[in-house]
Amino acid sequence: MNIVYDYQNLSNPRHSGISRYFVELAARINRFAGCRAQIVSPIARSPILAEHRNLVDAVGFDLSGFTMLPDRVAWLVNEVLFRGYTAILRPDIVHETDYGPRRTAPRLSKIVTTVHDTIPERLPHLFRDFDKAHARKQTAIARADHVICVSESTRRDLMEFYDVDPARVTVTLLGSSLNPVEDKPVDIGMPYFLHVGSRFIHKNFGALVQAFADAGLHRTHCLVNFSSIPFGRDEFQAIERLGLPRKRVIRVEGDDRQLALFYSGAEALVYPSLYEGFGIPVLEAMRCCCPVITSNVSSMPEISGDAAIYVDPNDVGSIATAMMRVASSPETRIQMIGKGMERERCFSWDRCAAQTHAIYKDVLSKG
Repeated sequence: MNIVYDYQNLSNPRHSGISRYFVELAARINRFAGCRAQIVSPIARSPILAEHRNLVDAVGFDLSGFTMLPDRVAWLVNEVLFRGYTAILRPDIVHETDYGPRRTAPRLSKIVTTVHDTIPERLPHLFRDFDKAHARKQTAIARADHVICVSESTRRDLMEFYDVDPARVTVTLLGSSLNPVEDKPVDIGMPYFLHVGSRFIHKNFGALVQAFADAGLHRTHCLVNFSSIPFGRDEFQAIERLGLPRKRVIRVEGDDRQLALFYSGAEALVYPSLYEGFGIPVLEAMRCCCPVITSNVSSMPEISGDAAIYVDPNDVGSIATAMMRVASSPETRIQMIGKGMERERCFSWDRCAAQTHAIYKDVLSKG
């Protein structure tokens, strides 16, 4: 069984949970007897792939450090070279890594696609060119022989927003790639709350900063965003309007080891997204003994179970109250850490890969 993961997401120069998902899958599918899984991205710009290239069979040049390369150029080169390579390889399955407007797979190859979320569909007012993106996604779903969803919440949304046969859809839950580090947790000089990942509008980081200010926690704590994306001028201005010293709201970045250290030293991960298809940082935090405060919407209750404090992401007061509860009660933190460690054991990349391998076999068995 020859499986190819295409270039679409792996040519993206940003850290993302989606690229991590495909790297973890590719590494594990190769372990099944009779399987060869390759990531084929002639121009590969994914930092996640670059960091884990020794674990996967990857075809292409690592250009993750060439940030000035225009996206359009990388895409066109990848499209042409990918078609030539797969025409020779003739993979049994092409697992598409994004919702491209055109089929990337050879004519006789089966196609699998993964739907990670329906954020634009749930929050269309936050997205420009929504209709165009929606049409591309519908096209990608329609040409797929099978569709994977990363949570039951995402599957329900998929059924609501798209015309797809439920028999062609399977849920495979994700895992955490982060391993706890034995070293001392990060010490930034005072206690801190942690937010991990991008600060796109649906991540609700603005409401988190507002809650941090309203609760007066800046007097005793910092708010740390772990992300590769620097704060913009508008964000700095918003922080200043709230009367927060810049040194109390900071951004840091680093590799997985550094992220694990920040998790282990935090008062809690605060993840008040308006919508998440899965929410890998929740599992990462639990694995690293970090309490979790997260939203009571979309996939968050499904993933977190009874191991999180839930907030209404549209209510700043709800977020502030949860943060103050954790900051003022060591007993609550200890209880949450124990529940989180137990909950995280329900998820693993090995289980995700085994379920995905079964999907590949089923797709091929249907001729």
